[in-house]
Amino acid sequence: MQVTLTRDLKDFIAQKVRGGGYANPGEVVREALREFRTKDDPAEVDSRELAELLLPAVRGKHRPLTARHFGQLRLRARRKPVRS
Repeated sequence: MQVTLTRDLKDFIAQKVRGGGYANPGEVVREALREFRTKDDPAEVDSRELAELLLPAVRGKHRPLTARHFGQLRLRARRKPVRS
């Protein structure tokens, strides 16, 4: 496949390679295309949204769970009616 780029895009890609994050222009283009593809993928959108919701909880303060906590969870689960 052959793609024609504007001078501006060629300069942008060269700048990315010079910056040290990429070994060659092909890596820059492949990453850009992967990002473009993930924007069209509903599962990727859902994953990003879920991460945005979960990360604050994961990064927040935590306290260890005890056997008592798990016992309470078991009791709550047993009390919930089963839906058919």
